[in-house]
Amino acid sequence: MNLARSSLKLFLANVVGAGLQFLGITFFARELGASQMGIFFLFQALLGMLAIPADFGLRGAVEKRISEGESPGQFLSSAIVLKLVPITVIVLGILLLRPWLNSYIGANVAVLLALAIVLQEVAQLSLVVLKGELRVGETAVLNVARQAIWVGGGALLIGYGLKAEAMIYSLLAGLGVMLVWGWYKSSVTLGRPTVTHVRSLFDYGRYNVVSSIGGYFYSWMDVAIIGLFLTQAHVGAYEVAWRVTAISILFSNAIAMTIFPQVSEWNADGAKKSIENLIAVVMTPSLFFVIPAFFGTVVFSQEILQFVFGQEYTTAAVVLIVLMGDKVFQAIQLVVGKSLQAINKPGLAARATVVSVVSNAVLNVIFVLEFGILGAAFATVASSLLNDFLHLIYLRRFIRVRFPHREISECVLAALVMTGVLLFLEAMYEVGSLVDLAGFIFVGAIVYCIVALLLPNLRPRAFEMANRFRVA
Repeated sequence: MNLARSSLKLFLANVVGAGLQFLGITFFARELGASQMGIFFLFQALLGMLAIPADFGLRGAVEKRISEGESPGQFLSSAIVLKLVPITVIVLGILLLRPWLNSYIGANVAVLLALAIVLQEVAQLSLVVLKGELRVGETAVLNVARQAIWVGGGALLIGYGLKAEAMIYSLLAGLGVMLVWGWYKSSVTLGRPTVTHVRSLFDYGRYNVVSSIGGYFYSWMDVAIIGLFLTQAHVGAYEVAWRVTAISILFSNAIAMTIFPQVSEWNADGAKKSIENLIAVVMTPSLFFVIPAFFGTVVFSQEILQFVFGQEYTTAAVVLIVLMGDKVFQAIQLVVGKSLQAINKPGLAARATVVSVVSNAVLNVIFVLEFGILGAAFATVASSLLNDFLHLIYLRRFIRVRFPHREISECVLAALVMTGVLLFLEAMYEVGSLVDLAGFIFVGAIVYCIVALLLPNLRPRAFEMANRFRVA
């Protein structure tokens, strides 16, 4: 597997998918307002958090075992058997708690939530099978298709008078398409499930589930708690800010997903030096886009929310800055966390995640009650930093982690130059429209790239990565 090309393919697809999602959120936010967006985001929050017990770490376990190359069909069928019980229990629980769930979300959508959890789990299982086959790049188009259906279908249904339900119905349609297409592309055929394969998946999954909790909790715990103590409008404003920051780590996420099966394969072969070199090589690309995104947000957070989504969302301007700062550290954690799991140390990853998840839940309750949505942002950042630190400490027990300090410092330097240019231009020309904002962002990106290419350590790394993309 060519890591550079797979990362680029996945990144470009993620950019298209994120672009579609961003356009959709922008359109929906303007058409429906923060309260209706809050209803949809609470639906997604419950869907994401229910995915934890529904999956119980099996996605990561399936990807890990299939990537090792032994009896993939039997591992897949064993995983399906394992998933049937929790999914059934969750669906029955949703139906029993329908009145409370409908009241919490703010709409009668509990039955749709039950359907969504089934579609999501079956669809996501097809993606991890493809990743386990070292076909990470092929999963990209499936996510793009899902986003396209969500945006197009949602816009169409809003035209017929639906509100938050329009986004939920189109979400279900997108999951359905991803399910059918994903299994069609998979080449793994079902084998006979065995107790041995079930035990192997469970042994890995019981630790991996805790690590997966971390990802879901950082994405949705703050939203869920805001929904408990504040309003749907607060949920809508906060989550819009979160979605903006998610764009900045698209490439980081693509790199992390791409290196997992490769590191897993090298670990099985005992190629420790190759793993160490790979981690050092991908660290700078993982941070390259996140660092300038943070500095740009510091300058234009208010304008981004006002001109892209509407005045109603500017209450989350400081939240946007805080969450974007966290993405710098998350770009590192994505590489470190995936590497720790890929070297077959899910227990240590689970230990780090338990500590950070507990701190996340406690701090969210305390800070949301005291500071509102800004408190949720601070709680998320604090627990995320703790998670990053613990993962790094554990990985260093087995792998030498080398940070390219000079390259990262030059990224910061280029971003500071970009920030100075933007502040100078803003003092001369007021940002009064979306077109103005886009122009400033474009100028900032050009300045950052030019300065980065002029610096002695980043320039050769850029040419090296370009050569990797050209090599098949």
